[in-house]
This record gives sequence, C-alpha cells and structure tokens, in this order.
Amino acid sequence: MNACGAARSKAAAPRPEADVVLPAPADEVARAYRVQGWWRSGETFATDLRRGAARHPRRAALVQHHALAPEGRRLTVLSYGRLDLYVDRFAGALAALGVRPGDPVAYQLPSRWETAALFLACVRLGAVAVPVLPGFGVRGLGQVLALSQARVCVVPDVWEGVPYAGPLAALAAELPWLRHRVVLATTPADVPAAASRTGAVDFGPHFLRTPHERGPYRPAGRRLGPCDPADRVCLQVAVRGPGDACSLVLHSANTLYAGCRALTAPVPPGAARPDEESHRVSYSALPLTSLASILFTVCRPLTVGGTGVLQDVWAPGSCLDLLAGTGAGHAYAAPAQWAEVDAEQRCAPRPLPRLRLVLSGGRTSTPPELLAALPQTLGAPVRGVWGAPELGLGIVARGDIPAERAGRSDGMPVPGLEVSALADRAARTDGEDRLRVRGPSVCLGVRREDGGAPEATWGRAGGWVDVGDLARPDGLGGVHVTARAHGRTGAFFLVPVDRLEAALHTHPGVREAVVVPWTDAEAGERPCAVVVPAAEDVPPALPDLRAHLTAHGIPDAALPNRLELVGSLPRDDHGRLRRDGLRGWLERLRPGRPRSTP
Repeated sequence: MNACGAARSKAAAPRPEADVVLPAPADEVARAYRVQGWWRSGETFATDLRRGAARHPRRAALVQHHALAPEGRRLTVLSYGRLDLYVDRFAGALAALGVRPGDPVAYQLPSRWETAALFLACVRLGAVAVPVLPGFGVRGLGQVLALSQARVCVVPDVWEGVPYAGPLAALAAELPWLRHRVVLATTPADVPAAASRTGAVDFGPHFLRTPHERGPYRPAGRRLGPCDPADRVCLQVAVRGPGDACSLVLHSANTLYAGCRALTAPVPPGAARPDEESHRVSYSALPLTSLASILFTVCRPLTVGGTGVLQDVWAPGSCLDLLAGTGAGHAYAAPAQWAEVDAEQRCAPRPLPRLRLVLSGGRTSTPPELLAALPQTLGAPVRGVWGAPELGLGIVARGDIPAERAGRSDGMPVPGLEVSALADRAARTDGEDRLRVRGPSVCLGVRREDGGAPEATWGRAGGWVDVGDLARPDGLGGVHVTARAHGRTGAFFLVPVDRLEAALHTHPGVREAVVVPWTDAEAGERPCAVVVPAAEDVPPALPDLRAHLTAHGIPDAALPNRLELVGSLPRDDHGRLRRDGLRGWLERLRPGRPRSTP
C-alpha cells in the first residue's frame, strides 16, 4: 500500500484528546547553561549537519558496516552533503504522513545509516524521536507506543530472524493514534514485501526514493513553546523498570549537546573550537536506538565535523576491522563486547594506531581484569564509565587509581554534572544513598505510565533527578556506584527483574526464586537466578528455566546465564530479602569451590 492509500485508510483514526504537554527548562537555568557554553541558542544537530554539508560536503559523516551484504560491498560511506539531502528527504516523508512539529515518531531499527538519518529528520522537522531497543520485544514496543502516543512507527520486516512487521500490525489495532506503520525491507528482493502484506508504508519508495526535499515539508500546525528549538523535547528514551513498567525520559537538543561535551570542556559562545576536535572518528557497538550510541556516533561527530561509525550486526572481528579501517579515535562498547574484542585481537591482531580512548560500561560495571587487559590488547587508554538514560554519560574512571582497579570507585563525574553523593561535604564513605544527578545533560523530564503529565526536572527538587542507583563517595573525590536500580540490571539491555522472578515462580520445580546481577569476567553484568528447588532430589536445570522463561515472553537478551541452587534465601529480621547480601555472595563464589549458604 502506498502512503496515500495508507493515509486514506486511517483518515478517521482519532488523535488523543490533548497533545502531550512537554516540559521546558526554567529561563534562569537555560540562561546560565548558555553562558557556561553547555547549551546553545537556536541551533540543533540538524544545524550542525547543514553547516557541515556547506563547509565540507564530501567529508564522511557516517560509515556503516552491513553484515549481510556481499563481500566487498559491506561498507556504506555517507558524506555530509549526502546525509543532509537524505535528512531533508526523510523529514519531507514524515510530513507527507501528517507528522507535525511535536508529534512522536517511534522506530525499532538496527544500527544503520537510515536510523541515524531518521533521528535527524525528526530533529529538523521538530518532531520527537522515540527509539526502541530491540530487547524490548513486542510487548515492550506496545508499551512505548501507548505511552508516547506515537503517530508513526518504523520497523524492519525481519531482523536477525525476528519478525517485526506482523507483530506491529497486530499492535496497531489497539493504538488509534498510530496513523502509519512503516516497514524497512531487510530481506532479499525475491521475498514478498512485508509492507504490502501487512498494509504498511514501504520505507524504500516513500522515504528513500521520493524526492520530498524538492518541496516544502513543514505542515501548518500548533505553535510549540518555548520558542527556541534547542530547548524543545526532541528525544524520548524508553526505560524498563520494576514490574515491567515503562517510562520515557525526555531530552532536548541542548541536554544532548551537553552530553556530547561530557568528555571535553564546554565551548563558550563565540570561542574557537580546538583543532584536534575537527576530525574525530567515533565508533559505538551499542544499538543505535540507545542513548549512548545516538550521542556517540550521531550527535557528537556532527558537532565537531567528525565521523560516526555504525555496525548493524555485532561481531568482534568486524568491530576491529572497522576500528582499523576508519581510523577511529574513540570507541564505546559494553563490557561483554570488549571481552570478545580482547580475545579476537589476541588471536588476529589489527593495527589501531589512531585509537585514543576506549570506553567500557554504561549502566553496568566492567570487571577489573578486563580493564587491566584491554590497554595492552588495544594499545589505547581504557576508561570504565557509568551512565543512565536520564543523563547519558555521568561518571568516568580516571584510569590510574588503585581503587578503580579494585572495583571500589567508578571515577569522577563528567564536567558540569553534580552528583548527590558528592554534594554533601559531610557525606562519609561508609554510607550509601540514592544516586541523584543535576546538570546541563540531565533530562528535561520523565513521563510515566500513570497517564499524568511529564514530571519536569526543574519543576521540583531543585533540578535533581533520582536515577535509582545507590552510590557513596570513594574518599578520593570521586563516586562509587554500589548498587544498580532495583528491577533493572543487565548489559546494554535492561533486564525486567520483577517479570523474570514472577515467571520463575510459575515453574513447577521452583519454590522460591530471585534474580540478582553478577559480574561475569567475559560478559560483564548479567542476571543470575538464585533458586530454592521445590524438591531437592529433582532440582531444575538452567536450560529448562531459560526455556520456561522464553515461553513466558522473556526476550533472549534478558535470560539469566547462571543458576545457583540454595536451601533458603537470606532475609533480615523483618523478613525482607537481602539482595545486596546475595550479590556479595555470588561475587565470592568461584567455579569448583564448595557452595556456602548465602
């Protein structure tokens, strides 16, 4: 079905009764951050792209590796000029589907150049991008579409064996505000198009091959406040929390810009940028629907005239080939991915002379052994990092502190960021508290499933946002994140702990069960199922439990990779489960050693 036909078939679909109320920063806050150089006036990443296309149209803006393409045709290089044209074209394609400034546009796509261009098209049009991680699955996608009230959703037909077009069509019946489903073909040309089978808009003809950029594409619509486009919400990041609840973290172009500058000093208005910034090449192995990759491979390169490097299917060998072939200076990945890269580089070394900085972590910690091994293997400094959807990159290891190597410190807050653990000078290193953050990169607000208006960051608590983790001062001027948010654990996909535990309790061989994060030396932070068997003589096995969880709709990325059987679970005097005690017990256990009572 073409776009016009799809539009006619949904002409009667109602919009929500009221448009989403978008939170705005207070005037005094915005003014202060602009003076300090963290925020800009009237400029977004679409402005950076346009400027780059005018100054250096032939310079590479994006390099993408296509894992499924024939040998010799796996790299796509998109210049600044070409990317700028496609962003205009995609913005026109969205406008032709009725997308207006402020409308949410959801997408669950692989790490391809089209995904980056779609995000930038939303920014240029004034729409709100709503990326969805692949690990969310069908149920999670439905939650995000309902909470965001997205007008358009873009998915692949099939990706890595998982169908997307059909499940999205089934969800659409319950989402009257979803006016258009768009399907990006990733299967061979001789396979019947999923777009036509499911009545969706075909991404190829409508977005790629129709020259929408030749005509005006800004439809008449509501006037959004505030006036400065850099202060409007342009991105909603989906987060899964306890009880499988979903929330949306709301970012503006300016909060993202501050996040881009997290590794460097801010640039005050009118000041010249350092020359060494101009040709940075940045690679990220995380999905392009994650905040980390959006910042690292799209936003930050555009602000310095650099290049973002994308990889649509993870493979450590391809990662090293990309780092070597593109001359990447910065690289970011999850600990589990760096462990695979470390092993691959030892077997088949690639020269990486331009690699200057390797970042490992995010919402998970990096094993000290891996932090020690990577600098020798890759020939570049390696820093463990902590971050969250509410702010992007937040804490970076200093790299030469024994406490960091021993896992007793996560490092220093990035410039401009305040962390509650350090805000109270009277805080002691033997006490931990909820980790709260405040600064120019912190989100403008959070929208929750209760149906109310977004909670504006600067409308309460003086701009402090609670990210749910626990932290304490490390005694050296830095921060030690002691525990991750309850109900959220895992590598670059957050694991729905409450949902996992509820499904485990339905297994006939399980009397009690709890899911606890543990640090795998190869895979980073992963979920472990600690189970009290229903019958000691016939305990459940890990493959059996994983199959049971899969049957209950748990995505593969969230399945536990470790099982520990115990006679009872540790509880305090009030009967509450001692999760922290369990985690410490797990970290002390080693293969082949007798199991003690937790």
